[in-house]
Amino acid sequence: MPPSRRRTTLLPATALAAVALAASGCSAGGAPAGGPAAGRSPYRAVAVEEPSDPSGWTLPLMAYQPDEEQRRTLVRAEQTLVRSCMKGFGLTWEPSAELPVVGPRNAMDWRYGIHDARLAATRGFQPEAAQQERYERALRAEDAEPRLSPDAEVVLGGSGLPPEALAAAGPEVRAGTFHGRRIPEGGCFTVARDRLGTSAYGSSQLVARLSGRSFPEATKDPAVKAVFGRWSACMKAEGFTYADPTALFDDPRFGREPHPVTPLETSTALADIRCRGTLRVAETWHAAETRLQNRYIEENKERLETERRALDRAVGNARKALAEGDGRS
Repeated sequence: MPPSRRRTTLLPATALAAVALAASGCSAGGAPAGGPAAGRSPYRAVAVEEPSDPSGWTLPLMAYQPDEEQRRTLVRAEQTLVRSCMKGFGLTWEPSAELPVVGPRNAMDWRYGIHDARLAATRGFQPEAAQQERYERALRAEDAEPRLSPDAEVVLGGSGLPPEALAAAGPEVRAGTFHGRRIPEGGCFTVARDRLGTSAYGSSQLVARLSGRSFPEATKDPAVKAVFGRWSACMKAEGFTYADPTALFDDPRFGREPHPVTPLETSTALADIRCRGTLRVAETWHAAETRLQNRYIEENKERLETERRALDRAVGNARKALAEGDGRS
């Protein structure tokens, strides 16, 4: 059969950061006013020449998750192993190219909010227009790629596929074989993941759960609550009413889908950056989250060390798989 491509679920770390931000932000009430407030206030923000850029920061639990190089090694190894497995069935499979970055550059970049005043002046809370267009163009190209046949889909994904996908396959495949060869229970993807010893590119569910917990829990830290109060007063002086930054994350007018930029969005975004920069909100929030994660590590040290060893084994397995690969990795 001709070469086929299939979209693989490879979410870039930058996209994972945006998702975490969206999931963690809980509205604390308040809606922005329509325009600047009259008069002066001791909380009025000043221009910040170099706002904090958290993209270079880390959190303690990141030591137990794959870094970008390790993740890419695991992805490439999985693709190599899946390709080899499919080849054994006489099928050609190629993964779709990883989607380009859109929005935050890594897992820390937008964790505590946006910080690029130049971009905010023209795009508000949205990523660069050219970046968004590249991403959408890549999605359209991926959707236009040839699809695998129903039989090949089952060889790839196994019996765990949705019922409609299994029903579309031929009788032999539904019975569990393809051209007389038994299809692995979970398809070629499971064969690859079993070989590597990971089904999530080395990511730990425990670490993901603790990292997701530390973000909102840090907002209850006394120092964070205090700086949030000052940020709220600062935003009020700028003409915008929000109880805290998480309420700003949830403002439906600045939704997470692409939308026309408005003067209200850009002015709100710039005020937010000025207030957070003046008051060092991100630094205070990050310090509180760091303390929490260090506590989590002490409480879960044995389990986390086990997870770390599992990651190291998976990366070692991946490197071995690539070294033994078909030369196309």
